[in-house]
Amino acid sequence: MINKEVMQSVYDRIKTPHKLGAVIKSDEYFTDSPVVFRHGERWYMSFVRIDKKLTGGYETCLAVSDDLIGWTVIGCVLGHGNGWDSAQSGGYAQFIDNRFGGSNEIGTIGGKYAFAYIGGSKNGYETDPLSMGMALTGDISDNSVYERLSSPVLAPFDEDARRGETLTLYKPCMFEDSAHTLGHRYVCAYNAKDETNRESIFLAVSDDGTHWTRHGDSAIIPVWECPDDVRINGDPQIIMLDGLYVMVYFRYDDTGAYNTFAVSENLTEWKKWDGEPLIKSEYEWENVYAHKAWVVCHDGVVYHYYCAVNSQGERYIALATS
Repeated sequence: MINKEVMQSVYDRIKTPHKLGAVIKSDEYFTDSPVVFRHGERWYMSFVRIDKKLTGGYETCLAVSDDLIGWTVIGCVLGHGNGWDSAQSGGYAQFIDNRFGGSNEIGTIGGKYAFAYIGGSKNGYETDPLSMGMALTGDISDNSVYERLSSPVLAPFDEDARRGETLTLYKPCMFEDSAHTLGHRYVCAYNAKDETNRESIFLAVSDDGTHWTRHGDSAIIPVWECPDDVRINGDPQIIMLDGLYVMVYFRYDDTGAYNTFAVSENLTEWKKWDGEPLIKSEYEWENVYAHKAWVVCHDGVVYHYYCAVNSQGERYIALATS
């Protein structure tokens, strides 16, 4: 039973009150949407970037670290495609060990590392419509060996697209579910929107990691069941904690954009946290938004990476710790 005590316990385990500030910041690009994982002997972060004039679209980049605090950008590994994704390739590393305090190692499907990305053919910041693509590689650092699947794995124009996902699909979080709770090996949580421009969180399932089907007939965090001022439930990350599924995500409402969480025993019914946000705007350098989370627990320390936006027009990746 997920009661108030359980929710408070989860909050106490994953909260990160100590903000360290920027870790990935550029003079030329806005940086956004961190995903952090272990690979070999080092830590890596996939993140997206877009030029500050917004003349292009999303690209996928990698950074590396030895201590989860100091990061060095390697460069772009997934640029613009040649077809349906010719302007947008905003990618995220997938199939990471999602046990809280686990290895955080990136896994493989068919012997290849997988990056899922939001793709489209129109320039600009998240210009509609966007679909979900995938790219596979044997070497995450070599941009020349990333192989894109020829078509989106999920798209807003699919016949089975549900209410709330018929215009654009956003950031996916794919993971291996050893319990097969939904009857499948792999699960993907992602946010999407329709013509109302309000975003909800949905589920898809797969048995091979590349062919995906939608699960359920509705969103698991539907925006239409939220107060009217809530416009986005977005960018989910699902963590396994004490046998529970913990989904960290951001909410955007009249108070701003901030990171919160929900908890589930079965991946379909979620109890939302109604207390203090995990991350919210507090300082001048993040005074517009503090959102889009990726949470890592290593050696007993929790690292919460997020996107900070301020009134000086800056957008970059910041870090808070426990």
